[in-house]
Amino acid sequence: MFLTFTIRALRICNVLNWMLVTLLALLLAFILIDEGPFYSTIAETFGVDGEAAVEAIWTWLLASLALVAFAAIAVHFIFTRLTMILIDARASSALTEDNAARLQTIAWALLAVNIIDVIAGQLSIWASEISGEYFGWSLSLTGWFAVILLFILAAVFREGDRMRQDLEGTV
Repeated sequence: MFLTFTIRALRICNVLNWMLVTLLALLLAFILIDEGPFYSTIAETFGVDGEAAVEAIWTWLLASLALVAFAAIAVHFIFTRLTMILIDARASSALTEDNAARLQTIAWALLAVNIIDVIAGQLSIWASEISGEYFGWSLSLTGWFAVILLFILAAVFREGDRMRQDLEGTV
């Protein structure tokens, strides 16, 4: 029952992931199209005028959209692979080569999320320096340790699959 609930929750989270990305993309597109008060506020905050302001805002918004899109794809990989692992676990076949590959995919996706976080953090630092306002970012090592743990766990799953196959071959 717990696995079924978790599988459903992961599927719902994946749908929410794509819904939020779509809403954010629409919001950013609206901001890019409507050069109203948002542009003047940003231009005033960062101390730029005219064409330089428009170029800076477009660059920032497009960079933000790209980061969000890449993060959403990585999160999609994490949710879908976790779901497949749990489906196999529910069927009592968790230690398989397929699940080892899925864990490795999750590790790569989480690595991508951590790299995106560092890039977003650097953008925040630059924006803080330009505007004089603190945008609030700090490096977290937890995600980086999780990436290492997932790669190790994928190797453990591969070894478990190999041992299971050896045991089946001797019986």
